Amino acid sequence: MKLALSYVALAVAGCFSPVMAAQLQGQITDNNGTPIPNAHVSIDGGKKTTSDTQGHYQLSLADNSHVHLHVSNDNFKHADHDLHIATGTVTQNVSLEQAMMENIVVTASPFLRSAMESTTPISVMTEDQLKLNIEPTLGDTLEKLPGVQASHFGAGASRPIIRGMSGPRVMVLENGLSVGDASTVSADHAVTTEAGTAQQIEILRGPGSLLYGNAAIGGVVNVVNNRVHEQSVDELSGNFGTHYVTGNNGRTVNGELNGGDGKFNWHLDGTHRNTDDFNIAGNAIEGQAETHGSVANSQLKLDDYAAGVGYTGDNSFVSLSGANTQSNYGIPGRGVQGDPDITIDLKKTAWQLHSGLFDPFAGVSKIRFDAGYTDYQHAEQENGDADTFFYNKQSEARLSVNNTPWGEWQGVMGLHAIHRDFSVQGEEALTPDSKTDTIAAFIVQERKFGDFRIELGSRIEHYRLNPDSMSIETLNGSQNYQPDGLSDNNITLSAGVVWDFATAYNLGLSIERAERSATAEELYSFGAHDATQSFEVGSQFKIENGNVIPDSGDSDKEIANNIDLTLRKLEGAWTGSFSVAYNKINDFYYEKDTGLVASDIGSEGDLPVYQFTQGDAELYSVEAQANIPFNDTWSLDLLSDYTRGKLVDGGNLPLISPMRFGSTLNFDQQDWHAEVGVMGYAKQTDTAENETDTAGYALVDTALTYHLPTENGDMMFYVKGNNLLDQDARPHTSLLKEYSPLMGRSFMLGMNYDF
Repeated sequence: MKLALSYVALAVAGCFSPVMAAQLQGQITDNNGTPIPNAHVSIDGGKKTTSDTQGHYQLSLADNSHVHLHVSNDNFKHADHDLHIATGTVTQNVSLEQAMMENIVVTASPFLRSAMESTTPISVMTEDQLKLNIEPTLGDTLEKLPGVQASHFGAGASRPIIRGMSGPRVMVLENGLSVGDASTVSADHAVTTEAGTAQQIEILRGPGSLLYGNAAIGGVVNVVNNRVHEQSVDELSGNFGTHYVTGNNGRTVNGELNGGDGKFNWHLDGTHRNTDDFNIAGNAIEGQAETHGSVANSQLKLDDYAAGVGYTGDNSFVSLSGANTQSNYGIPGRGVQGDPDITIDLKKTAWQLHSGLFDPFAGVSKIRFDAGYTDYQHAEQENGDADTFFYNKQSEARLSVNNTPWGEWQGVMGLHAIHRDFSVQGEEALTPDSKTDTIAAFIVQERKFGDFRIELGSRIEHYRLNPDSMSIETLNGSQNYQPDGLSDNNITLSAGVVWDFATAYNLGLSIERAERSATAEELYSFGAHDATQSFEVGSQFKIENGNVIPDSGDSDKEIANNIDLTLRKLEGAWTGSFSVAYNKINDFYYEKDTGLVASDIGSEGDLPVYQFTQGDAELYSVEAQANIPFNDTWSLDLLSDYTRGKLVDGGNLPLISPMRFGSTLNFDQQDWHAEVGVMGYAKQTDTAENETDTAGYALVDTALTYHLPTENGDMMFYVKGNNLLDQDARPHTSLLKEYSPLMGRSFMLGMNYDF
């Protein structure tokens, strides 16, 4: 209740703002003097607006302000100006240079920079790209981006993998706040954020733990939608889309509406999706002819709806939104006679509040408060009967303060807190009920030195995990066990630099040391999990001669030392980027295939036993991408990435994707776009103990789109073909690769209307 009252108080505070006396105005144009509409104009960390149809903008500021003006547009290079505003009206016109690379502002970065300006590699999937590449799961939607793979756990649960790391090391956000589901717990649990109604999705490759904490040591995925409005809305806008997929009889409908009167605004969005079992090229399970042609129990139903209201004052904003997600999806089985059909029945209700004050007092350009509450549950059903229930209730709050320059340094600092109440009930209660609390303070500052921009940051986080007692069944019979909890202080330190060493090039370097404490699943799991077809054992148990012994010894936290180097070519005959990264992680938690089955350790059945184990690990990553325009009509996109994960003492990490290489030939003429591409995956032989090799394969895709402008909006019609060669493709990152390959040849037909 106290937290709820705090939310209300801050929301009310966000509707009031100080009186501004100074005005900053001007016009945004290109090098030829042509006005640029819809350019983003902002004071770093503070107020922002967009230019009108003639490129004009206006901002109200406090008297005697020293500000850093940042101007951006997706198709132009960003521009920066340091200004001192005394009083009255100041005019600052800005001319932007054309950019060959798309230059989108990344909201998950501390300074709202574009991917071209970041110290670390960032990818952004835009709204137009999402319309053509949308898949039922977040992982499948993003997997063709450099450094990003997917876990491919059936039709309903596929989580992003960034440079070989996923689960509790990759934080999935919606508008900067955690999605608050159970997808970090197990691969069969869905990520509950909908990409179909997103404006853009941002992927931060490498540690993002300065702002987002313990669960972002491997990267961040931020889904940005229109449920938050920081600027006034004074007209009706929206979109509607639908598409059909032949390979699974998939039907999807989504849409959104936004409206307002310049002060108060509102938002509605929704998605409905329904698919059947998906088709495959051959047998789902080798040697079992009855599994030919489709993957049984791979159906999906989803409904996701949201509504929001907000207020934008001259120097403040507040938005409140609520969303409800309901999903039911199947988990493909391993083809063993007598095994039940497993389905997941999921429900989630989420609330988010976002508010801010601009220029509240001297030395501060913005105070922002963001908070969320999630009530998540799902039932794991066997042949339609629910026998295990997962519950997760999570609260999160972040208070951030952007400072105006201290000397030459400016940035953001703040406090961040998360409370998680997680429980499992029923036959497969794998972990004890637990409560997890984190509270942290962070600071990130930047400064320019000529062609160099330097970032420094740190975060200190207190992490506490309190588990309840649990009952376990071993060769010694049934026993009650009270695990020890955790209480850690985790420190993250980061330094980065961007060097604009030539007109067409820049170089980004970042170094980060981050600490992560273990989750309840990694420590205390014990029991059969039919959905993942495994018997899971946490690191707080010893297995000796088949006997499982509780051992509440020390749980060392992970310590990651990461270095990342990115070279970008921004213009010329071709554009692109090349990134290399090295990550040394001490006491890395991973699931080890012990070679045992459940009956070997006193439990029933033949499920393989996987145990969470710690070992020092090294991950090497290389990513390259390029765009080569031949003329105004034809261009070629190239992409390649590779991650190598191994243990320092010998052996390989499990579920690491092999090298891949892709190319796409594009044709653009007026309102038409066509493309044909191939993505090749090498054979994976660098496998972990008891892990099998995976054969290589190539996926050939094609797409054709047509844009039809109308008086009231724009329509897009498209047809897309996937896996045109009908390959039997089995990703190495999937725990289901032996009995659930990717969908075979399939076509998507769709349309979208924006107004």
